[in-house]
Amino acid sequence: MTVSEIMQSYCVKVNGGSGVLVNAMTQDYSYVLTAAHVIPEKQDDLVVHDYQNNPLTVLAVYPQNLPSKMMIQAEPQRHDFAILKVEYQERIVQRCLPASDLIERATLTLVGFPETERNSPNPIKEHTGNKASVANELVIMNLDGIPATATIKGMSGGGVYHVQDETPLLIGVEFQMDGTGQDQHYGRVQCHSLARFEEIITAHSIEPMIPAYLECFSNMRDKIFLFDVDDPNNVSELKLELEKAADYLIADNLLPPYEVMKQYHADLLVDTKNLGELKTYGLWVAYLEFLVISVLIDGSKSADDAYLKGLERKRRLVYTSDDTNWIRRLEDLLKTARRILDKDGTLIIASPESNAKVFPKIFQLDKVISDISVVPNLGPFPVIDSAENEIFKSFKLTHLEGLRNKCVIDIEYEYPKLPVGRPKSDLLREKLSEIIK
Repeated sequence: MTVSEIMQSYCVKVNGGSGVLVNAMTQDYSYVLTAAHVIPEKQDDLVVHDYQNNPLTVLAVYPQNLPSKMMIQAEPQRHDFAILKVEYQERIVQRCLPASDLIERATLTLVGFPETERNSPNPIKEHTGNKASVANELVIMNLDGIPATATIKGMSGGGVYHVQDETPLLIGVEFQMDGTGQDQHYGRVQCHSLARFEEIITAHSIEPMIPAYLECFSNMRDKIFLFDVDDPNNVSELKLELEKAADYLIADNLLPPYEVMKQYHADLLVDTKNLGELKTYGLWVAYLEFLVISVLIDGSKSADDAYLKGLERKRRLVYTSDDTNWIRRLEDLLKTARRILDKDGTLIIASPESNAKVFPKIFQLDKVISDISVVPNLGPFPVIDSAENEIFKSFKLTHLEGLRNKCVIDIEYEYPKLPVGRPKSDLLREKLSEIIK
């Protein structure tokens, strides 16, 4: 499909306006993001059609009736947004981009059903332009050709995209012309960023919007085990074995990333308050690698829900986008291990730190463990809780990139020397088992 075909395939008609389809983290329903003013007062009068004019069943309507603390009372017109819950649309692989990530004068495309074209052979139209500003989750877009209100009437609620590397990325939804008077309504429109719709989702406790790549681990498969070795031929067979293992697991009831996210949520993160990292692509690439090496070490034939349940108190992966030395955070990591692991468990840290050490020095661990094992005492001096001290000492902390370095990159020339017919993953299992419990 072309870029235009992709954008238009997610465009919907909402009565006299437009909307855009996105998926939720569930297979029970999908969402249409739109402008609130296109929704009739009587919901029985609400009519929604997809880009091929097929009717969509509306299950619920969530307008902008947010708690007052979420609204800017002085500017109510800027809260002209709503979500329609519609029957599940399996075909959606909508990709998104935060409006705050747009560069200066980034190119943008508005897609919708203008009123004047609805009975034409090509009722969906696109208007290109560029970003004028982004402030308080409001995007102002300059439209090429300076069209008047009549030209784009009916496109309210339509999706606004930024195209990057031939991929359309949804950044928001258009809801009105920019300017205070009719004489100023030329060539500029206002658009709500996706963050506004996330406010509705939070207020109503419905499922979050889902980035397309979180629907299946197959979306991460091509990014796993990218070994930065001197000669890729030394580890090409190993990489192929690991990729085939990933393919097998994905085909064999592996939970999709969004289900894993719902199951473990903040426990997937080093910084449990930084929930935005849950949608970081790097986390899910790391998690797929974690599952593959876990199955390799354990000799498991599956990584289904039952396997994950059995693994979760024994071995866990946590992610941070912080690329500084992970050993500086030993205290936080040990406390995380204490919270989510049983005694003798292994915590694997994933982060962009390329030269990460595989594990901390014993003296570093002992110092931190001594500090966090101290408890108040009825006497004049604090004492170490020996039971807690032993539990902390039982944990194994390591880094995913450090494992990659020590077990593959540093010994890349050992892999071609293995006897013919012996799987290269056997050597990797041996090396990993020396470190991971």
